Amino acid sequence: MKKLIFFLVLLTVVSGVSFGQQRRVLTLEETIELARENSRSAKRAETQRTLGYWNYRVYRAQLKPQLLLRGTLPNFVDRATPVTQNDGTVQFRTINQNTSDLSLGFEQVLPWTNTTVSLDTRLQRFDNFTADQTVYQGDPVGLSITQPLFAVNPFRWDNQTQPLEYEQSKRRYVQDMEQTSRTAARLFFQVLVEQKNLEIALQNEAANDTVFRIEQGRYNLGTSTEDQLLQTELNLLTAESEAQQARLDLQTRSLELRNFIGLTENVELDLIEPKNAPNFQIDFETALRYAKDNRSEFLDFQLDRLEAERSVAEARARRFNANLTASFGYNSAQTNSLSDVYNSDFNATGSLVRLGFAIPLLDGGRNKARMNQAKELQRLTSFNIEQEQINFEQEISNAVRNFEQILGQIEIAEKRQEVALKSFEITNGRYLAGKVGILDLNNARQTKDSAIRNYISSLQQYWDAYYELRTLTLYDFQNKDLLYNPLLEYDPKADDMIEMEK
Repeated sequence: MKKLIFFLVLLTVVSGVSFGQQRRVLTLEETIELARENSRSAKRAETQRTLGYWNYRVYRAQLKPQLLLRGTLPNFVDRATPVTQNDGTVQFRTINQNTSDLSLGFEQVLPWTNTTVSLDTRLQRFDNFTADQTVYQGDPVGLSITQPLFAVNPFRWDNQTQPLEYEQSKRRYVQDMEQTSRTAARLFFQVLVEQKNLEIALQNEAANDTVFRIEQGRYNLGTSTEDQLLQTELNLLTAESEAQQARLDLQTRSLELRNFIGLTENVELDLIEPKNAPNFQIDFETALRYAKDNRSEFLDFQLDRLEAERSVAEARARRFNANLTASFGYNSAQTNSLSDVYNSDFNATGSLVRLGFAIPLLDGGRNKARMNQAKELQRLTSFNIEQEQINFEQEISNAVRNFEQILGQIEIAEKRQEVALKSFEITNGRYLAGKVGILDLNNARQTKDSAIRNYISSLQQYWDAYYELRTLTLYDFQNKDLLYNPLLEYDPKADDMIEMEK
């Protein structure tokens, strides 16, 4: 009666735990989809993509005209201030005055020449509170031009680098998402391996319990020895320990996978093993072509070369420094009436031209040193790019060969698993019939377990290599589909990528 009550209580507790924790069945494809939607790495990739879009928008906005309102309101002074007299002496005079100025106008940068052109209207007001006097002066309309001479035109270089950087951010987004898929696949198989380990451990625990009971019966009948009985008991204890460790390992790996794919609820994962590994061939030259066409690293090479060329141009431009400023427009005389500032009778044409320059007549070899430094850095950049290209081509070659090798290993591993399972069934039957000993049974079980684990490991290597190739080339060789679409643009209103018209 007590045993019955204990069994009912235990069943109630186990049932409560089972109902308290839901099971979530996931395939490899579903796991990857959850990771691409919810993982932190996917969110980070989306944020970096959006940042690249707004960086490009900042660059484009700099090329558009601006309507600017500038001013100083107020510039008030009420204190004793040193004033230089006509004879050169200084006297401290109490000044109580305010100066205000305001300008409104358009400003446009001409990126072809790095010229700043502005069209504006200006007004100044001076209040002398000591004398109770207010005067105005202004430029009703004026055109100003500022032109750096000999300097590097930053817009010329930005016109080459900014579109590349924006294109790079879009490609890197696709690469990061493919890397997210690869990580999700790796974590999926880590859980699947532990899930299979637990399944094997529970089977071995049950099998060793059965073997132990059989050996007990044989020992009692005198057909088995004590050392064989002790060996089966030791095997049972080992199997129980391995089952406990397998449960812990599965919980650890499952938690890691749940956190990555964004499953916050406490669910028990039940992963479905992929039925097969698609068999298709990959040509190295084709893979390399897609990598060069799609990978962001090949834009890095272009950007590095441009930056090195820009450094040389900047070093050359630092030999001279000159700025030309010119303005032309209507200029009013001082008047006590604000309306007179805009009265043609009080206006006359005015102009201003200023050329400032700095030319080193003796620089101690600074310019020569800067030029040599920039040129050597350019050479170093060229060498580094060549080496990086070689390394990347080698990486593509290794990935293609690795994939081809894994395809062959999967076929062998699958066949080995079939043979090992069949061999174990035969050996287990012969053991139950008393035709082989416990050592033969243990060897057959270990071979069977090793073959199952090796097959799962081969599947894991296959899908990791598959997503590695997708990440390296941004091309799906299985479905013959280009993963990167150059026509996709980020739309801030939809907060998503949309396909633009050609």
